[in-house]
Amino acid sequence: MNTISSPRTASFPAPVASSEAAARQSATDMLEKGRVQQAIDLLEKRQGPQSEETHQLLGGAYYRQGDFDHAARHFEAALTQDPKNQDLADMLAQTRNNQTSGATLDLVQNPFSKDKLLAAPHPGPGVNGSASRPPARTLLNMAMQAVNHVGGGLAGAVMGILSRVFGAKDQGEVWTTWSKKNMVEGALMLAHMRDQLDHHNLYDQYKAEGQLTGFETRGLQAPQWTKYYRTADGSWNNPENPKEGAAGTRFGRNVPLEVTKPDEANLMNPSPREVSRVLMTRDEGFKEVPFLNMLAAAWIQFMVHDWVSHGDVKYGSGVMEVPLAPDDPMRKKYHESAMMVPKTAADPTRRPEEAGMAPGYINENTSWWDGSQIYGSDVDTQNRLRSHQDGKLRLQDDGRLPLDHGVEDTGFRRNWWLGLDLLHNTFAKEHNSVCDMLKEHHPDWNDEKLFQTSRLIVAAEMAKIHTVEWTPAILPNKTLTMAMNANWYGLANYEASNLKERKILNHWKPDDHMVGGIVGNHTAKFDVPYSLTEEFTAVYRMHSLLPDEIKLHHIGSDKTQEVALGATRNKAVHDITEKNGLTDLIYSFGVEHPGQLVMNNYPKTLQELTIPGFSNYDLAAVDVLRDRERGIPRYNEFRRQIGLVPIKKFEDLTDDPKQVEKLKKVYGNDVEKLDMLIGTLAEAHRPENFGFGETLFQIFIVNASRRLQADRFFTTSYNEETYTKEGLEWIDRSNMKSILLRQYPDLAKTNLSNVNNAFEPWDPDTSDPSRHPLEQYHR
Repeated sequence: MNTISSPRTASFPAPVASSEAAARQSATDMLEKGRVQQAIDLLEKRQGPQSEETHQLLGGAYYRQGDFDHAARHFEAALTQDPKNQDLADMLAQTRNNQTSGATLDLVQNPFSKDKLLAAPHPGPGVNGSASRPPARTLLNMAMQAVNHVGGGLAGAVMGILSRVFGAKDQGEVWTTWSKKNMVEGALMLAHMRDQLDHHNLYDQYKAEGQLTGFETRGLQAPQWTKYYRTADGSWNNPENPKEGAAGTRFGRNVPLEVTKPDEANLMNPSPREVSRVLMTRDEGFKEVPFLNMLAAAWIQFMVHDWVSHGDVKYGSGVMEVPLAPDDPMRKKYHESAMMVPKTAADPTRRPEEAGMAPGYINENTSWWDGSQIYGSDVDTQNRLRSHQDGKLRLQDDGRLPLDHGVEDTGFRRNWWLGLDLLHNTFAKEHNSVCDMLKEHHPDWNDEKLFQTSRLIVAAEMAKIHTVEWTPAILPNKTLTMAMNANWYGLANYEASNLKERKILNHWKPDDHMVGGIVGNHTAKFDVPYSLTEEFTAVYRMHSLLPDEIKLHHIGSDKTQEVALGATRNKAVHDITEKNGLTDLIYSFGVEHPGQLVMNNYPKTLQELTIPGFSNYDLAAVDVLRDRERGIPRYNEFRRQIGLVPIKKFEDLTDDPKQVEKLKKVYGNDVEKLDMLIGTLAEAHRPENFGFGETLFQIFIVNASRRLQADRFFTTSYNEETYTKEGLEWIDRSNMKSILLRQYPDLAKTNLSNVNNAFEPWDPDTSDPSRHPLEQYHR
């Protein structure tokens, strides 16, 4: 098996073999049975020179134990004897990458103890008073508030009628048709779809018990300071339900709970590894997205780490064995019979009376859009990351994040690689810039007040960037761009102002989320406590965005250098940033492209991954298996449950006969077996310029809005009293481009200056609509 230091390796004596060939055969049999150390002992005890085959066998055995130094020596020796063996060259390169990166480095502790999860909220030390004084209530303000309330009610009623009349999906169509309509009708269709999802596809994992989130006691009194500031663990956003959205509570669902029971009998049907090999492997090279840059790929992982985590895999409740076919490269190279996948960590708060219900899982992070990937989801982490001077985060003298065990120290740092490093450094620096701005305007503020207010502002900057920049960049459709800007600014504000003049708060803000915008408006939860959902986690499996090689550029130079993706992980990252500098690395990401979210475009690096405890880990196969394990319905049933029409045949997905043939072969020509992830990648019928298909987009519609609608720090508390006047102005002026230029002034020498959206390629000419489709929408 492929677990490092497998527990099955303990008690079998090594048999004596009469020849090297016999020893190799015996060792191969041992490796197939998981007896890795016995195989090593047998081969190492033999006297005399070792053949290329023996060196390769020993290299693979040591690799499986996570002993990459010994593995590299044996692969080098084997390659000396057989220098044209590409498999050996690949194995040696992978081993060296693991050496450099510290692939087995494990800094994680179990966050899921029952006592900890059921304890009272631990929000932090507290802050005295609001961030700022509220603006004076003038007669004009009160009059406009009344007008906005009445006008919003009327506008909402009118928009509701229009969306029901014109927004209903065309009957008889497999694929939604909103993108084929004019902008007004298309927007009404999107509004109707969101309304239906809000009212029919939100399910609380605690609701069956009639409990508050996290089984919290009723009647607790909220600390006064939580009215104005976010807590470390996400608690007290809702004073009536203290743990709503907090770290250590259950994921919600977007499909009914009764259909989320995992189909245990078919977890391996078809084999997730075969799904990966046939339908996800890059068999025709890297397929790029022409209208995005690599910052967009790094950004979504940066955001996901703010929102969701099922905890570290080593705290699962056992393992699942994924059989490897006789011709599987993993089996041929390392002589494994199965890939071991740890089960998702179980929910220790599950009660006996819930035994018949579908399993729920715990979110390690806060579900709020609160920057927890930077600040952490608990008080201890937050305190460790702070300088405790002027509200700032700790940075080294060179302006980079400090190190802990060779890896940058930040709020969430699992799956660490170069792209995450760049964004974490950037927004830690941005936090400190906000602190400087606030201190200039409020010199009497203490460290705590500066820190907490800056955190609010930076979290809002990230939410704004994701809403009005990243999302339109990956889905550069005119109607969708308008809809996302309406989420943030409101349709009235979006239509009445240009890009540089838009502000969230002004006198004219109708009390309706479409017309007046979500931010700064009323809170809406649709009678379901807020949490992010398992389905949300499932649709954000976007690993195909990553290339297998990162091309590094330097400003003012035509020379480039390629670095393997596997060599940009963990401890290797700091050396790369030290040698190249953050500015040149961000420039590199600005001019390079990510991969398309389609079939057969998964990075090979992630299909041959080493993580703590597991030497060979095919993340593509695990992505498929995780959905099955966590009760995500298969593709067709998933579409039924979220209001979409199921496909009738594989040809409905794509017109590519080769792809159809592959799908039929893997799934036995049964569309009901199709996995949700594979179905979304195979969807070729997409709205114009969409980077992904409509099934994923359906879950996106509800959660993209709900992250804002349910959070009072983006709705009723989005005001000067909480954020300060200067803070709101800072958010209005900020975008990804301005933040990059603020933190890395030398980027002004690049073509970043030419683009409005920093997630588009930094080209000297932005007139090509295939590379800059958003340019035509900027006003």
